Amino acid sequence: MADFRDNNKVLIVEDHPLVADATALLLSRMSPALQVTIRHCAVTALATFYSRADWFRVLLDLDVPGAEGLALARKFAQSCGAGKVAIITAHDLPAWRTQASELGILDYIVKASPMHEFTESLARVIGAQGTGNSTKSAATLPLTRRQQDMLCLLRRGYSSKDIANQLRISQGTVDNHISSVLRALRVTNRAHAVAKAIELGYS
Repeated sequence: MADFRDNNKVLIVEDHPLVADATALLLSRMSPALQVTIRHCAVTALATFYSRADWFRVLLDLDVPGAEGLALARKFAQSCGAGKVAIITAHDLPAWRTQASELGILDYIVKASPMHEFTESLARVIGAQGTGNSTKSAATLPLTRRQQDMLCLLRRGYSSKDIANQLRISQGTVDNHISSVLRALRVTNRAHAVAKAIELGYS
């Protein structure tokens, strides 16, 4: 496991607050010593990034405003070394994967990948061994198929309205399902629900 005593700063660049918060929560559970900073667009991310030189990892969503594909990833990679930059994206595009590989990017993680793969990739990126905190598994804390659909879309940054449009149901029905998910997972907000679902291995 990585030693974070001297180099523990992680920059998350993600324009969906729920996704950013859930990712930060997962990281803190994997390695409590990590200090996570979140930025939601390229301009503020670069300003924060250049304000210090001791970043341990940069986790970058390619869809943040101003990212322009892999251009932002290239800037981070050139400044701190590609081995410190990981991409977390909704786009599983072969061309982007190839470009990321050519840049030497540490990992290319697709948000829609099965949750156990997502958390394993995240743990690998920071040199951790997984969360190891859950006392229950998906098998012992079941959610309905519809509730799992909700979690999957929440993990991609969808709002209640987006989910309603995607599943062709009312927004009120979506909110009711999500409330049931929060109760089942014994959490108080959506970011915690997404983080816990990933820990439990819901796909």
